[in-house]
Amino acid sequence: MTWPDGPDPFIDHYITGVLYPHSALEEVRVLVVICVVVSWVGLYLLSRHRTTTQRS
Repeated sequence: MTWPDGPDPFIDHYITGVLYPHSALEEVRVLVVICVVVSWVGLYLLSRHRTTTQRS
């Protein structure tokens, strides 16, 4: 098995153009960043909430 050239050949070969069109690459990147940030903020808020309820 040979991999296509590029910095991220797996994504270029199996994901881009299959799960989303090449023309939506920037939008998908922005959406992924937003999802990661929201999940980290949610995790922070959840852990903060748990520590304040345990103290009470």
